[in-house]
Amino acid sequence: MSSVEYHYPVIGRKGTGGIFDRLPIQTLEKDHPYQFALFILAFNAIQQRSDAPHVVKEPAATFMEIASIHGKPLCDRLLQVSRHTSSRSVDLKPFFSHGAVVFPTWHRSYVMLIEQSIENVAEQLAHVNEADTNPDENGVWIKAAKELRFPYWDWAGKDVPENGLPPVLYEEKVEIMATGGKKQIVDNPLSFFSYVGGIPADFSDEKDDLTGQVAYFSKWRRTYRYAYSTPDPEGTHIYLLQKMFKAGAKNLRLRVAHLFTFNDDENSAIAWDEFSNHTAESKRDTDFVNRGSLEGVHDTVHLLLSHPDYAGFDPIFFLLHSNVDRLLALWEWCYTEYWMGSGYEDDGGQYPWTQVHGPPQPFRTEQGNYWTSSQARFLHEQSYPKYYSFPEFEGIKVDQTAMTSQERALARKRMQAYYDFDPQIKVTQVASHTWKHLPVPNKENTAVPNDHTVIPHYRTFIVHVKLLEHAYNHSYSFQLYHRGNAHSTQLVGTVARPDHSPCKAIRDLTLAHIKGEFVGRLVDAAGLELAVAEGGLQATQVPRHCTTSRTVTPVEISLVSAAVAEHVEDKDRPVYLCDWQHHGDIFNGGWLATHKDSVH
Repeated sequence: MSSVEYHYPVIGRKGTGGIFDRLPIQTLEKDHPYQFALFILAFNAIQQRSDAPHVVKEPAATFMEIASIHGKPLCDRLLQVSRHTSSRSVDLKPFFSHGAVVFPTWHRSYVMLIEQSIENVAEQLAHVNEADTNPDENGVWIKAAKELRFPYWDWAGKDVPENGLPPVLYEEKVEIMATGGKKQIVDNPLSFFSYVGGIPADFSDEKDDLTGQVAYFSKWRRTYRYAYSTPDPEGTHIYLLQKMFKAGAKNLRLRVAHLFTFNDDENSAIAWDEFSNHTAESKRDTDFVNRGSLEGVHDTVHLLLSHPDYAGFDPIFFLLHSNVDRLLALWEWCYTEYWMGSGYEDDGGQYPWTQVHGPPQPFRTEQGNYWTSSQARFLHEQSYPKYYSFPEFEGIKVDQTAMTSQERALARKRMQAYYDFDPQIKVTQVASHTWKHLPVPNKENTAVPNDHTVIPHYRTFIVHVKLLEHAYNHSYSFQLYHRGNAHSTQLVGTVARPDHSPCKAIRDLTLAHIKGEFVGRLVDAAGLELAVAEGGLQATQVPRHCTTSRTVTPVEISLVSAAVAEHVEDKDRPVYLCDWQHHGDIFNGGWLATHKDSVH
C-alpha cells in the first residue's frame, strides 16, 4: 500500500460535540480531575508503557512515531512513520520548520496530531470506565473525554520567576482520579519517555569538548533533562533545571510582551516575518526595528530540553509548544491583518520566501493533502476547523473575532502590561532627571502619528544579539548582566543561539551610562563560562593574544532604542514605538577568552 493511498490524517478532535479549551496543565490537574486522569492514562498508553492498556490502534499515533517527526531517527523508523503520515523524501531530513515563516503553523499542526492521538485513546478509556463505574458517575467519564484538549504550560506566567516548573512536569509519579471516586498513584508520562523497541540506531552521543561532558544518546534508554554525564544517570538534575529557568524568567516575560508591540500601520508580510521566526529573512542591515520573534522566545525555553534532534521525545516538549500555539492564537487575534503571504516587498521589489518549499509536511488532511499554513490559521476564511480554543485571557477569546480594531488595540495594551511592558507606568516610577538626556522626536516628526504624543525623555532600549550558530559545535548562549552595584551584577537576559531577538528592555539609565553598566558572558548549557566582555567605551581593551577566536566571537551585540508615543486622548490604547535608532556595539573592548576552546 503506498503512502498516497494510505495516510493518518490530522483532524483534531472532530466529532466531540464542539470546541473546547486547552487548559493550563496546573488547572487541568487541580480543577478537572476526570479530564486529568484520562489525559495521564492516555498519554501513558500512547507511550506504550508496560503497565498501560494496549489500545492504540494506529502505529502512527504512538508517541514514539509522533516524537520522531521532529528530528531523529532518520532511518527505518521514520520511513515507517512516512508510511502513515507522509511521503518522506529520500534524503531523510528532519521535518521540523525552524528559521522560517511557517514555524508557528507547522508546530500548530504538530500539537494537533498528539492532541488527537491522546484524546482518541482517552475516549476509549472513558467508555471502559463507564462500564465499570457506579451509577453516580454515568456519563461523567465520557463527557470529560470529549471535552479534553491537550494542555499547555505558560512558561512566561507571572508565577514562573518564583516557582519555575510545576511539579507535575517532572515528578515521576502522579495522583489521579479512579472510578468510584477513589484515587490512585500512576507513572507520570510528563516526566520522561522510555524509547520503545530499543534506542534508535542513528542516535549518537553528543560530547561537549569544553567540559568533557557527554550526552549519551546512544546509550540512554529514556529521556533526561540536565542529566549527569554518565551512561546510566539516576534521573533529571531538577535543582539545576529550576535554577536556570527561574533566573531567566523575568526576561522571558518581557520578551513575550514585546511580541505585542507591533504597530497598526506595518507591512503585513514583514511584520509576520519578524514575529514568526528568528531568521527574519526580510530584515535589512539598515532596519533597526527589533521586537523579537515567537521562535526566538521559544529557543530560550528550549534550553530546558535536549539537543533539537532528540527534543521531541521529551514529553514536556508538547506542553511548551502548546503554549507557543496559544501565543500565536493571541497574536493572530490582535493582528488579524498580518500574514506571510507568498513573499514580501522591499524598495519596490518583490521577494518570495526562500525558506519555504511547498506545504508543511508531513501533516495531511482527511482528503490526503498536506495542511497548508492558511488552513492552520485561526479566524480566517481558509481556516480548517480545529475543535480547540484557549481560555479567555486579558479579554481575548481566540476563536471569537474582535468586533472592532479598537477592541484588538486595547487587548494588545493589556497583553503588554500583563507581561510587564508598561512604559506609561514605568516612567512615573523613575525620577525625571534620570531621563533628561534621552533624545526623543518632537510632535512634528513624521515618525509620530498625528493622534499621538511622545513620552518626554523616555526611550525603551533593546540589546540586539546575533550569535554564530555553530561556534562551539554544541549548545551555548549569551547572558547579559547589569551591574547592580559595586559588588554584584544582575542577570537581565539570556539568548540561545541562533537568535535575533531583543534581550532586555533597559530602564533607569541615561544613554551615556547604559553600555558601561553591562557585562556579557558566553556560557555552555551547563553554565560554564566560555568568554566574557565588559561594556562601554571605557572598558579596557582585551589584549589580542587573549581575545576570542573569530569562529566563536558574537557577530553583533549592539544597543538599539525606540521612542514611545501614547495616544493623545485614549491612554488605554497601546503605545506606539517609533524613531528606532542604532547606538552601536556594546562590547567595544573585545571578548576575553576564559576557556581554551574560545581562543585562536
